[in-house]
Amino acid sequence: MDKLDTLKRSEIIDFIGEVFFSEMLDFFKEDKHKKFWVKCKGINSRAFSKDVVNLTNRGYVVDEDIKEAIFIHISRNSIYHQLPESFFHPLVISGPTMSHAEVVEAIRENRKSEEDNIRFFMPFDTMLFEKRVHLTDRYLNIFTEENSKKVLFNLARKIIDKDIPFSKEQYYKLFLNLCNSEAYKENLENLEHLLKQIMGYKVALKYVQHVHNTSPFQTLGTAILGHTFGLEGETISEFDDVSATMIVEDAINYKTIVNNMNVIKMILEFFVFPNREIMLQFQTKAASTITLGQNYLGYNTILITS
Repeated sequence: MDKLDTLKRSEIIDFIGEVFFSEMLDFFKEDKHKKFWVKCKGINSRAFSKDVVNLTNRGYVVDEDIKEAIFIHISRNSIYHQLPESFFHPLVISGPTMSHAEVVEAIRENRKSEEDNIRFFMPFDTMLFEKRVHLTDRYLNIFTEENSKKVLFNLARKIIDKDIPFSKEQYYKLFLNLCNSEAYKENLENLEHLLKQIMGYKVALKYVQHVHNTSPFQTLGTAILGHTFGLEGETISEFDDVSATMIVEDAINYKTIVNNMNVIKMILEFFVFPNREIMLQFQTKAASTITLGQNYLGYNTILITS
């Protein structure tokens, strides 16, 4: 069974013409030399139940090479069918002067003329059909079609409304997860997976107590509650803070560390309560050293205070 017969027997033959065309191009992606033409059957004579009525092929010669063209017969009107019939077929009025055989011959000539005219408009019909295919691809493949990705990227940037140094793919991931923010709101385990997916780094999250070292209370006359007037010592807030520890396996420079930690904070601000402070930390499993010129801090160079 050749590829054309396989297509005819496949389920995609029942798809609308634009979707079928896209699937067919993917099916023949290894045959780049093939030509595809759309041949409109017209819907005036019969109402078809599906777009793609038939598939046929025809060989042709280019520079002594035999190539193959595939014709996609669809049950739609061609440009030819949209134009006034009188442009192509002069009115034939049967009367006493025309015999039955002459009427049949005139009808046969009109049908041949119709077929010739449909062939003439095939390049134009194919071009318009491919434009519709492109528009359909933008609708169906919003995350992969190039122009759709640009629109989605601009939309994501407008909605996120933060100056985050992200690639387009990272913006997509953050935007899509913001649409499902209920699954991540205050869920540290899910947020760890989200940060790993977007940033590429493991980030450990945990709640830590928020301790007020300075009095959060107003003065009572000349006394300060918690200092000179009862409730001595530190005050623990009822809302915990969030500690975010960025864990990196490989060596990384300090500037990248700072930038990535700031990005982690901007992402977390979407998913944790605003009254929680986000405390950032860094942890690496790679051997890292800080060089001062030709010397290594902690090895042949030490810092002292005077």
